[in-house]
Amino acid sequence: MTKKILIDARYLDGTYSGIATYSRCLIEHLARIDTTNRYYVVIRPGFRENLRTGPNFEFLTYRPRPISLPSYLRFHEHVEEIAPDIVHSLAPHVPVFWSGPMLVTVHDLQPFLDPDFSAKRTRTLRALYNLFYRWAYPTTIAKAKWVICDSHATRDDVARLLPGSLAKLIVVPPGIEPVTEEPPSPARIESIRAKANIPGRYFLYYGSTRPNKNLPNLVKAFARALRELGDEGQDLRLVLVLRRDRFFRDIARAIHSRQLDDRVLVLDPIPNDERQALLAGALAFVFPSKYEGFGFPPLEAMQLDVPVLGGTSGALPEVLGDGALLVDPDSLDDIAAGLTRLARDAEHRQDLIARGRRQVARFDWDECAQRIHDIYNLLV
Repeated sequence: MTKKILIDARYLDGTYSGIATYSRCLIEHLARIDTTNRYYVVIRPGFRENLRTGPNFEFLTYRPRPISLPSYLRFHEHVEEIAPDIVHSLAPHVPVFWSGPMLVTVHDLQPFLDPDFSAKRTRTLRALYNLFYRWAYPTTIAKAKWVICDSHATRDDVARLLPGSLAKLIVVPPGIEPVTEEPPSPARIESIRAKANIPGRYFLYYGSTRPNKNLPNLVKAFARALRELGDEGQDLRLVLVLRRDRFFRDIARAIHSRQLDDRVLVLDPIPNDERQALLAGALAFVFPSKYEGFGFPPLEAMQLDVPVLGGTSGALPEVLGDGALLVDPDSLDDIAAGLTRLARDAEHRQDLIARGRRQVARFDWDECAQRIHDIYNLLV
């Protein structure tokens, strides 16, 4: 029997964010394995990316942001017009006044575990956001029939926050998309490096500027590594690809205070094919995050045979396994020692590349989509 499945994918925005990546890949892979059920995918009006789906997928726009009172108070009216058999929210926000079967994906509990999650806002606005999250997440998890968690680390965090939810928590790891049909060629890599004006060797980071990404500490540790390397590090750069949003000021302050304006290159977000070429040419991808519920970027680096430095917190040890050099994100010395080792030790870099290939092979989007499709079948 054909089912009507509504997917709330309003975090699709064409950025490097984990939720956007998850949403795009899951939708496209569901389309590959299911040509029977009818899918209604809810997106924001500004989304312009073309997703590879079939005729059984319809895209609907809903203007209010997921985190907003209109979404919580009125989104159920939008849902009721479609009358789906199942609602799957790809972030922990659901139409609380809709009574049908609901499935929710929880990527992390950052609003609860990161004290700086709502930072860089006025005191009043920060308090309101914190109050909202502390109501919204438990309400969503309590209302959902089942809750998909990206990692065991996230499942354990949810279980600690809401012990009564343990029976409905299901770990379904996301996959990793093949980065390109063919790896970026040396000529392509050099072309993008020249366009970005990146001389010599470089460490690369791309993604969010949020405090959990630990970028000020990364910059400070890079300064220490340069002092340790001396002449060996004369050609080294740290390249950060990110949006200069409200969190960027702390990163810029770290760059200026360490007098690294000519050694830390900050690039605005670039198209995916250029980002892949930049990644393929990097000495290593650096991701010493203090907290992740999963972590797509380091796996993308492994897929392109790029060594990875990651943090020892959150889900990263689980996701990266022995395929990355893991460092204590709270220790500048530890991060600096990791950067220094990656810069000096070519044999270790090759070992990480080999281990990374094996680790990234564990994550498959077709398998993830199939498991979620099976859950849809069980819900109705």
